[in-house]
Amino acid sequence: MKRCQNVFRPWWIPLGWLMALMFANVAWATPEQQVHQALERYRQAQETQDPSARQEGFRQAQRLFATLVETVTPNADLYANLGAAALQAGDIGRAIWAFRSALALDPGHERSLTNLHFARGLLPSWLPRPEAHEPWDRLSGWALIPAAQRSLPGGVLFLLAAAGIALAIRFDSLLTRSLAPIPILLWLLVSFPGLLFDREKNDHGVILQEETLARAADSINAPVSFSHPLPAGTEVRVLEHRDGWTRIALANDHNAWIRASALIMIDIK
Repeated sequence: MKRCQNVFRPWWIPLGWLMALMFANVAWATPEQQVHQALERYRQAQETQDPSARQEGFRQAQRLFATLVETVTPNADLYANLGAAALQAGDIGRAIWAFRSALALDPGHERSLTNLHFARGLLPSWLPRPEAHEPWDRLSGWALIPAAQRSLPGGVLFLLAAAGIALAIRFDSLLTRSLAPIPILLWLLVSFPGLLFDREKNDHGVILQEETLARAADSINAPVSFSHPLPAGTEVRVLEHRDGWTRIALANDHNAWIRASALIMIDIK
């Protein structure tokens, strides 16, 4: 028996070192290299003809993009890439979450808008869907600018508004009184879209678990609220958290309780 073990031991030692080097290569790769690896894996999956191998390739690309989202400060393009890989891999819940996360960073991200519309179309027809923000987005150009970039002009306009009020009080002339409201109105136009989108990030989520039962109360014995279980990809607004349960509202404002573990929040780093 010992002789047999000695014969096979040299085969396992190099194999172990090879696996360790492979994991180390992923761990030591720079973010740029990891992006290249994920994009290359996505491209390889697109060129694969076998359906099972193709889907597995997209799953691998999804995992690589998901790792990047957790290790770097993500932008809208990175979330869009994660969503595209998840969509091709059949993970519609994670795909919709990624597209919504991209749009929370950049409401005008065209690729995410297009893919989100397509992904929503894959969900059951009876499921309520959120209304798009296009009308408001078109009315205000500031709604298309990420919140971090809107904060600087908003701060400048706030200072101008304060200075205008001070000048109007100090000189009490028709000209200063007429000009003072202008920076105030501009500050309101810049700030309110930012407040709208920032709030959306904090209380919106997407269900990841398939066939999620929605109940009338925060108990496993409570009656089911809807005639159908909620599919992965259901977009909800979070109303309350309580002891492992979350009260949600669908796009039609019907609310129910689900297990908190079935949900992922749209929360940008």
